[in-house]
Amino acid sequence: MSIGKRLIDLARAELNSLLDRAARTEDEDDRSRRRWNSGGGESGGDFAGMSDAELAAEIERRRKARDEVEEAVHGKRRTAPPPRTPPRTASGDDALRKAYAALEVPAGSDFETVKKSYRRLMRKYHPDLHGGAPEKSRAATDLTQRLTQAYKTLEKHLRR
Repeated sequence: MSIGKRLIDLARAELNSLLDRAARTEDEDDRSRRRWNSGGGESGGDFAGMSDAELAAEIERRRKARDEVEEAVHGKRRTAPPPRTPPRTASGDDALRKAYAALEVPAGSDFETVKKSYRRLMRKYHPDLHGGAPEKSRAATDLTQRLTQAYKTLEKHLRR
């Protein structure tokens, strides 16, 4: 028997075993779903039949159980880090106000809004799009440099 034929037979055997394993896994998943929906699950039934108070109690019970497991596995849980302070508004800082204005977004906008506006303006005013006349190219280059500087200023401010 040639080596090629042996490799093909081996590949077929591996593929068949993988397909059998996947079928067994799907059958097990279907059985567990049926067991869960028929009342044999962890909570003792389907969530659709629970009242709001029962559902809230179940969620709290599961949260406590998860916390106990976490504590047993990892020891005492770390306290959550303090929430990040919201970024300062640009109302008092002239450079930030000018940067927001250059990017045509309201002062105090979040970083995603600033980023979208920067990309939109760069697509509109990029120097490669205005290469016909030298004065237009220079003006576009100057404008994109100012937009980039404004974006960097706001990125530094908003990512702190």
